[in-house]
Amino acid sequence: MCNFCWLFGGQPEAVLDLLGMTKARECCTFVWSQDARGQRRTIFVRPYHCAACVGEMVRSARLQKVAIAGSVPMEPVREVLSRSRAEIIDRWTRQLLAASEAGFALDEETATLLPALLDKTDAALERRFRPPVPGASRAAAEASRAAIQCSLLSDFLFDAVLEKSPGIGAHEQHLLREALAHAGAEVAVRLALEHEMERRRKDSARFAKLMHDLRDSMTAAQLSLDLLRRRGVPLDSGPGRALERSLRQLRHGLEDSLLDEALSAGGLRLERVQIGALLEAASGAATELGAGEKQLRVLHQRGPAIEVSADPRLVRPAVRGMLRAAFELSRKGATVRLQGGRARAFAQVEIAVDRCKLPAKLSTIPALTLARRAARAHGGKISARPVARDGCVFTLELPTAPA
Repeated sequence: MCNFCWLFGGQPEAVLDLLGMTKARECCTFVWSQDARGQRRTIFVRPYHCAACVGEMVRSARLQKVAIAGSVPMEPVREVLSRSRAEIIDRWTRQLLAASEAGFALDEETATLLPALLDKTDAALERRFRPPVPGASRAAAEASRAAIQCSLLSDFLFDAVLEKSPGIGAHEQHLLREALAHAGAEVAVRLALEHEMERRRKDSARFAKLMHDLRDSMTAAQLSLDLLRRRGVPLDSGPGRALERSLRQLRHGLEDSLLDEALSAGGLRLERVQIGALLEAASGAATELGAGEKQLRVLHQRGPAIEVSADPRLVRPAVRGMLRAAFELSRKGATVRLQGGRARAFAQVEIAVDRCKLPAKLSTIPALTLARRAARAHGGKISARPVARDGCVFTLELPTAPA
């Protein structure tokens, strides 16, 4: 038996002596065959033909006594779905509630899937293969393209299986259709997500380059201000302090954006990082972080060499964020001490302030929001506790590097 016979619904014993094509309503093209022995013509209808063109061919076939093959009217099924829509949605809602009470609740979006699925099922039963609606959104057009792609591939694989094994029963064919639909949805979603992740990766690379360039410009501007101050240029006026404050806030915003982008991208790049080097870099940036505005005294107390297994892109801005939070909560003229330590399998970065205003909840400190996410990504944590009088200590714990 030839592939063409199976593809267009022919029978093994049929001898196709004459083949042709007919176009209906300047829209759909139908393949027909004529058996030379019986002079009987058969027109083959496929799922991608629209209902109007199929109706036109059916009316023409009745007048000319031509057989129609492959067409199964689905109007009764569409009517059943339309008539039972409210009942089906109600049953689905109760099913989700039962699943939630059983302990495996699904996400909220699951409740909104059924109405959309009913609408698309009705449209597919009317005409499964149709071009996207003009003016449709990009998401709708891409979804339509993916559905057509999956349907064409599923039909091809289904026909190929029938060609190799024509004796499989109706139940096996039904299971094969279900498996092809399941696999098609999984493959389409995976490819769409991979495409979106690749697009996001490229956008993130461009965004990161722009942020780094802006941060370098902010650093140059800050160094210029410091140089002018050392040369005796008066910058303690209102406009000078406002300029310095604006540059510092802009730099903090850029650093937070870069840290947020690295956290959202996922995938840690673990290296051996020296705690002492982290503290040295943070204390060197004390002026940029606002120590001079409150006349703070920043001391780096060097301790034993301790290494952590961490991603430098995350832990460096996390330590700077902790120090920035300590500066924001410090009282004017306070002393801030930085030191490293070890507790069990964790290395500790401690920032102690002798006079500060510690809030009731750590989550209310904006500068620590991204630092806490970075700590959790490494399996560590950030904590804060009050000490004698009105002092406080911020602690960052990170897993130590293996020997």
